[in-house]
Amino acid sequence: NITGAEKIQVQRSVSREIPEGLPADLERMRSFTAERQNAAFTLTIPRDVRLTEPVVLEFLLDEESPALLDYVTVKAEQNSKADIVVRYRSSGGGSYFHCGFASLWAQAGADVRLIKAQMLGSADTHIDMTAAFVEKNANAGVMLCELGGGQVVGGCNIRLHGEESRGCLDGLYLGSDNRKQDFNYRMEIAAPKSEGEILVKGALAGKAKKVLKSTLDFISGAAGSVGRERETVLALSDKARNLSIPLLLCGEENVEGEHATTTGKPDPQKLYYLMSRGFSEPDAKRLLVEASFTPVLDQIPLEELRMEILERVRGVVYDES
Repeated sequence: NITGAEKIQVQRSVSREIPEGLPADLERMRSFTAERQNAAFTLTIPRDVRLTEPVVLEFLLDEESPALLDYVTVKAEQNSKADIVVRYRSSGGGSYFHCGFASLWAQAGADVRLIKAQMLGSADTHIDMTAAFVEKNANAGVMLCELGGGQVVGGCNIRLHGEESRGCLDGLYLGSDNRKQDFNYRMEIAAPKSEGEILVKGALAGKAKKVLKSTLDFISGAAGSVGRERETVLALSDKARNLSIPLLLCGEENVEGEHATTTGKPDPQKLYYLMSRGFSEPDAKRLLVEASFTPVLDQIPLEELRMEILERVRGVVYDES
C-alpha cells in the first residue's frame, strides 16, 4: 500500500538510474534484488516540489505472501523536499522472509529523508541494504528502525559527493529473546565543506546478540568537512551480547572527525531517583530507554509510527522484567 503520493511520480519498476560507485557488498545486493524482486517502486519527487506530508509505503507479509524481495528507488530532483516512510510488517504465526534494497538520490539543493521501519515477527528473517547519494548543497537523511525479526542483517552507505552536502544516518534497534542482529553502517565524505553524522541508539534484552560496524570515511577531496559517529547501547540483561566496532578513516587533511560508543546498564542512580518518585523498576527502565531513543524518535513525521515504536520498547522492557 502507498499513500501520500499524489504530488510525486510513482513507477512500479526497477530504476537503473543511480550514480555509480557503490561498495562491493551493496552492489552485489543491488544486482541480486534487481534480478529477483517481486515488488519494485521508483518514487520521483519532481524539481521544486516540496511536500508537507510524508509518503508512506507499506509492505505486509502473511501466509499468502511469505517472501518479499523489494527494490525501492527514491529520486529527489533539484530543490525538492520530502519524507519517505517504508514500513515492513508480518501477520500470522508463520516464518517469513524479507530481502530488500533501497537507493536514495538527493540532487542539488534537495532535502529528503528515507525512514525504514522493520517490525516483522520474531520468527522472520530480514536482510536489507540502503545506499544514498548526496549532491551539492543537498541534505539527505536515512533512518533505520530495526525493531523486529529473528535473524536481522542490515547495511547502509551514504556518500556525500557534492560540495557542502549533508547526510545523516540514524539508527534504532531493539534486541530481545534470541534475536541476532548484524549491522554495517558507513558514511563516505568525498566532497569539500560537507557534514556527515551517524547516530545509533539501541537496547538489548534476553539473549540477544548484536554487532554494529560503523565507519566514518573522509575520502581525498573532503577538505573542510566534519563527521561524527555515536552509538549508545543500553543492556537490559546480563545475557545479552553487544559488539560495537566504530572506525574512523581519513584520507584528507583539514577535516574534523569524532566517534564514540557507550555501552552499559541503565544508570543505577537514575533508576533509584525514578523509583524514589513512585515508579516501578520496569517503568523506570522503560523511561530511560525511551529517553535514549528520543533524539531519533522526534524526527519521525508519523505520530502513529512513533507510538508503535514506543509500544515495542515497552514490550521488550516489561518482558525482560
